[in-house]
Amino acid sequence: MLPILLVICAAISTFFIARFFAARTRLSEKAIEQMISEKLAESPLTVQLAHLREENGVMRNLLIDMVENEASLATAAEMTEFQRSQAVISRTVRRRELFGEALLVLRKTAPSDSGHQSLKIHG
Repeated sequence: MLPILLVICAAISTFFIARFFAARTRLSEKAIEQMISEKLAESPLTVQLAHLREENGVMRNLLIDMVENEASLATAAEMTEFQRSQAVISRTVRRRELFGEALLVLRKTAPSDSGHQSLKIHG
């Protein structure tokens, strides 16, 4: 009976020791992952990627606004001539505002080369 109790105690001890070492391994892996993520967060590539994502979102919103602006006149079927001319004028004004915002974003992101193309809109 004594050998059976010793075997059971050894099995239970082995189980708890294995769990202890597994928990320590998980904690050390978590600390390593945290340290790597902190180092990557400081990386200039990560900062540049976050900046590009922000610019991408801004330009996407501008494109959506442009499409909505161009489609705004098509939805108004029954308008008087005065209302239609006012809608065309407001659409043109909004288009110029949107292009101005897009140019502002492009000027912020454009490299400061002297050889790059001018971003002027004529008309």
